[in-house]
Amino acid sequence: MFRNKITAFLLVLFSMLALATSVLAMSEDNTKEFMKMSEQERKFLLMYFDEDELFVVSSTRSLKSINRIAENVEVVTAEDIELMNAHTVAEALYNVTGVEISGFVGPGAQGLASIHGSDYIRVAVLLDGVPLQNAFNGAVLGILPVQMISKIEIIKGPASSTWGSSFGGVINIITKSVEAGNHGGGTVYASGGERNTSDLRAELYGRKDNIGIYLYGGTMNSDGLRNSHEFWHNNFFSKVIIDAGENTKIDLSFLYHKSDSVQYDWLHFDYDAYDAFNLEYIYGRAALSTALNSNVDMNISAWFLRMNEGMYENTASTDQRIWDANDHFNKYGFSGNITWRTGNHTIVAGTDVMNGTFISVSGDEYEQRKYAFFINDTIAINSLSVTPGLRYDNTNLGGDILSPSLGITYLASKDLLLRALVSRGFHDPMITLFFDDPNSGYIGNQGIKPEKIWSYEVGAEANIHDLFKAKLTLFSHDIEDIILENPPTYENAGKERTIGGELDISTKAYKGFVLKGGFNYERLKLLDFNNEKLFNVSNVYGINTTLTYNGEKGLRAMLKGHYLWWNTPAYWEARYNGFIVDFNIIKDILKKKNTTLEAFFTAHNIFNGASYSDILLKNPNRWIEAGIRYKF
Repeated sequence: MFRNKITAFLLVLFSMLALATSVLAMSEDNTKEFMKMSEQERKFLLMYFDEDELFVVSSTRSLKSINRIAENVEVVTAEDIELMNAHTVAEALYNVTGVEISGFVGPGAQGLASIHGSDYIRVAVLLDGVPLQNAFNGAVLGILPVQMISKIEIIKGPASSTWGSSFGGVINIITKSVEAGNHGGGTVYASGGERNTSDLRAELYGRKDNIGIYLYGGTMNSDGLRNSHEFWHNNFFSKVIIDAGENTKIDLSFLYHKSDSVQYDWLHFDYDAYDAFNLEYIYGRAALSTALNSNVDMNISAWFLRMNEGMYENTASTDQRIWDANDHFNKYGFSGNITWRTGNHTIVAGTDVMNGTFISVSGDEYEQRKYAFFINDTIAINSLSVTPGLRYDNTNLGGDILSPSLGITYLASKDLLLRALVSRGFHDPMITLFFDDPNSGYIGNQGIKPEKIWSYEVGAEANIHDLFKAKLTLFSHDIEDIILENPPTYENAGKERTIGGELDISTKAYKGFVLKGGFNYERLKLLDFNNEKLFNVSNVYGINTTLTYNGEKGLRAMLKGHYLWWNTPAYWEARYNGFIVDFNIIKDILKKKNTTLEAFFTAHNIFNGASYSDILLKNPNRWIEAGIRYKF
């Protein structure tokens, strides 16, 4: 079986390479024109997108025009983050259509992202392409600061043919860089709000000859926007860019995070205690990108990530420690890919390797090893683009798996883009499911397999009379080998079907105003061990609205609303009472040639809306903050 899969992979690989030299080839000048995009097309897109949104890298791991992307992709830029006054990645994604942030109760909360009804453990979260998942396949977005972020690219739906274990989607956080011609500068930011909530941060960047340096440091603190939910976060990030030749660049990055935050208080259940988490993340990445010639680029990177995660419980009345537990997950890896542009084709082929060691609460040590090969090709023929993709993954725990995909985009007219995608994805089981835990009586299942999905997606994007842009996506996900609990172990025993869609509308800017609205809906059916209906979650839906203003006199503002409804079991005591509405206004106080001093004011949850899926994760009531931002 293993040999057959490898043979199939190689056959497809060589077939795609052979196709790249076929009679469909165009001249290199035409290829460059395709990459640049026509001026008419660019002007139209800039009515609704920022410059940073016109090209994305996450769909194929090579820079690609948004008009050639079959996946449902959304981009959140540094400008968006600044306008909403987000403090963490969880906040930056809170109003993205189709993304549900659970466990999010404001700054300091963990913040776990689900996409289109997929559990958060099935969503791959990446920092410059490096996977941030812990041993439980979760990535805590509420600890990740935003100041050093250039943009966040979100793929909604399976992306396993490019990224491996990611059938819920991908969140790729891309950090800032210091390119040639940037003579340097920085930002100082300070905000203060109720309950002694503060966010202090600064960034500094500049270049000297062929070396660029970016530095960021910040701290967040609060007595708790809800009682007994205090927290503190400290962050440091650095990046060094070295131009090692005319077409070669070296990127050295480092991130350190340390935090302590209360997540759950049990006073609601008359239990005098609260649970808290302390986290330490240390991240390093060294990358090299070079142009081998005018048509071939190569990117390689090596990275490491050390995660120390602790959970403890204290009494709420005396703040005495009741118990604590710690685990550690250390992993390192290598990635490399080559992008070859020839004629109609943009071919990307590469590999990922990862090795990890997890030390559990009991002190047991487990190893996780992965390697993968992937290839995709974007074939552009006039207004039509076809993107076949294939990836082979092997892990020491979950075995081997193939993930094919086929995407198509067609620009039917200058005002209508059609998209279609079919893909097979998977999700690796947690490390902990394979091994016994004597403390809990859990029995590990050495035969547990990855969960698998076949996904079907169609979409359309239309310009309506140059007044507004509408984007519609419909999807169906068929999932098998769902991992369910069958005490005292877990088994591949479930099936699931999720159908749904989302609609986004954005107006063209009018006198500085832009109105956006989004609606998403998912219907999920989960079957149990005997192929009988376990439960239905129907009419799971979300609504997002934003009204932004960008004036000519240094005045900017955003009013945003968010509503999310889960059909959760009654004993969780969820609440869905009204919109969560935030308002942020920014005004230039002083503006000179290279410096700007801004003041801002933010009112969160203006109408005291209640939106939470669990009584232990109640969102804060209305709270306000204000601050200044100095750019130089």
